[in-house]
Amino acid sequence: MQIDIRTLIFIIGISHLLQVLVLFSQYKANKNINGTGWWLLWSTAEVLGFGLILLRNIPALLGVMIVFQDIIILSGTILIYIGMIRFFNKEVNRTFIISFFASFVVLHLFFFFIKDDITIRALLLDVYLSVIAFLTAISIYKNKTVSIALTANLNIAIFLVHGIIFSLSAIIILAGNPDSELFAQSRVGLIQYFDALIVGLLWTFGFIIMLNQKLNSDMSEAKVHFEKIFNTSPDSAVISRLSDGKFIDCNEGFTRIFGYTKAEVLGKTAAEIKIWRTPSDRFDTVKRVEEREFFENMEFSLQRKNGEVITGLMSGKVIAFNEIPHLISLTRDISERKIADQIIKLNNEELLKLNAEKDKLYSIISHDLRSPFQGFLGLTEMLAEELSELTMDEIRAIAERLKDSSVSLFHLLENLLKWSRMQQGLIPFIPEKIQLLSIVNDTLEVLNESAKSKGIKIYNNVPHDIKVFTDNNILQTVIRNLISNAVKFTPRDGEINISTKAMTDNSVEISIKDSGIGMVPEMVDNLFRLDVKTNRMGTDGELSTGLGLLVCKEFVNKFGGTIWVESEEGKGSVFHFTIPGCDH
Repeated sequence: MQIDIRTLIFIIGISHLLQVLVLFSQYKANKNINGTGWWLLWSTAEVLGFGLILLRNIPALLGVMIVFQDIIILSGTILIYIGMIRFFNKEVNRTFIISFFASFVVLHLFFFFIKDDITIRALLLDVYLSVIAFLTAISIYKNKTVSIALTANLNIAIFLVHGIIFSLSAIIILAGNPDSELFAQSRVGLIQYFDALIVGLLWTFGFIIMLNQKLNSDMSEAKVHFEKIFNTSPDSAVISRLSDGKFIDCNEGFTRIFGYTKAEVLGKTAAEIKIWRTPSDRFDTVKRVEEREFFENMEFSLQRKNGEVITGLMSGKVIAFNEIPHLISLTRDISERKIADQIIKLNNEELLKLNAEKDKLYSIISHDLRSPFQGFLGLTEMLAEELSELTMDEIRAIAERLKDSSVSLFHLLENLLKWSRMQQGLIPFIPEKIQLLSIVNDTLEVLNESAKSKGIKIYNNVPHDIKVFTDNNILQTVIRNLISNAVKFTPRDGEINISTKAMTDNSVEISIKDSGIGMVPEMVDNLFRLDVKTNRMGTDGELSTGLGLLVCKEFVNKFGGTIWVESEEGKGSVFHFTIPGCDH
């Protein structure tokens, strides 16, 4: 049967054109797989090469076709070789490829332009095609993996057959039996053309199968890696359905952190497990990932199986399973870190407080304590230098001022020492049953003189039968400081009332009310703070540091009570504090 060679070449060209379309779709779908682009270039080169062969029957184009057809056909097979090496993620020996291709081009052009010999040109093409076919087979053999072994062996066999066919053709030429006509229906020529048709189709499908096997292998390997990461992560990892939070999978980190087993959560929703301390947090999260498809490092209050609440730092991303949106989330238990942060915060606040106390103490020592000493020294200097010139009334006035300064200095030093000892924990607290009235009376004996000098009346309304349970010295200090302050900031001819009230918790509330100058709200708010300056002069110029009230607050806290003040500017102040009572 006669076979038209031109028709056969046309069919080969059409088959390669179909291969271009197939390989183009593979290239677009698998750009991340090396090699597919090179195979696409091969099929394109083969279409062009066989197209040039068909144009050789046009006399005007014969020379151009002879120059380019073999070069393009060989370049196509070289592209297959390069693509195969890149498919296995190996580096191409560029020096060899360039030298191999350049040597063929030089020889091919020499035996066309210098010494026109079609037989040698045919021999050169057969030899070079067979070499590149064998090299491709060797590269597949050296780099094949278990996952693609079967298809790789098939492709090796195809390339070996391809190389053997062109080797036999070269041997026939060397034996002196070349085909002088390109379109002649010789046996060797037909075998080569059918090789180009059949082998080209076989290795195209072989490439596609091998590519899919590699993809499946990569996917399986990626799945294994994902599962290892998923299961070995110390953090909680969960895959849940986005719509209702139904658990699809969870790792050991989840079971360790939240106390559930896999069997207890898989197939159940987040609402059924009650893992969210605030259910609305999940809805907010879903809304966020629907808008952005991910979220990062968001803190939530979550709940363990035993009801314990933890703080979780969560990140998540939307993924699709069977085209259904799911959420893969990672949660780190940062409860201990939050506690540590809180401790650090409290420590920092305590350090700031200590610094403020230190600054206040330095201020008192450098200013408030030095000023009265300067006045005291000035009065004594006046006595020493001008005593002979002073009248008895003047000396008596100076003596009174010296006494007042001494009393103020004494109280200031006493408060400083007590406050300092209190900060160091050196003041003992020995509670006992005490009759409150006797403590108030003892205190008033000390302060009555300063009250009388300003014409201030003190009314003691404490019942004789009230007893409290506290330290005697500490209670005396608190009452003395509060009454002394009331005297200091009450104008002449004012009054002070001391009263008590029994509380429902068996404590006693003691109130010291004065008709003094009172305070603005800002001063009331800062009255018991060491870092804010609230001291001011008394109604008769008495010195004040504000330290006495701080001592009172520390002592009241020490015996488990509370202290507060009610005051209005120009209408006096009422200081209240509570103290543990005793059963009568």
